[in-house]
Amino acid sequence: MSHFSLTLATLLLAAQEPAAPEKTAAPPAAVAVQEAHSSMIIEPKARAQDYTQAFELLRRERPALKINIQTSSGILANVAELSFAENGTLMLIKIPFSQGSKYLIVPIEDIKEIAYSP
Repeated sequence: MSHFSLTLATLLLAAQEPAAPEKTAAPPAAVAVQEAHSSMIIEPKARAQDYTQAFELLRRERPALKINIQTSSGILANVAELSFAENGTLMLIKIPFSQGSKYLIVPIEDIKEIAYSP
């Protein structure tokens, strides 16, 4: 019976003592993922004006070179003209085709880059 009371006392004592918190180090991959990210809010009209200004600069700088626009869905080659809708949320892109020019309407957020054709 004394063995039973000793085991019971040990269990009761262990149950009353708070467990020490376990310290675990974060894995290295988790630390790298938790880097701080910053974001910036730009009005669509201001971004549209920037794209138009950049396009005009490229055209003036080297008028003989063709200009491409990289979008989230692909490349628009040989862009002849770039403008934007009144609110700045849509870009109006004029591209010459064999049967005349066509306008493509692209949301401002889909444009990734404006550059000379390689």
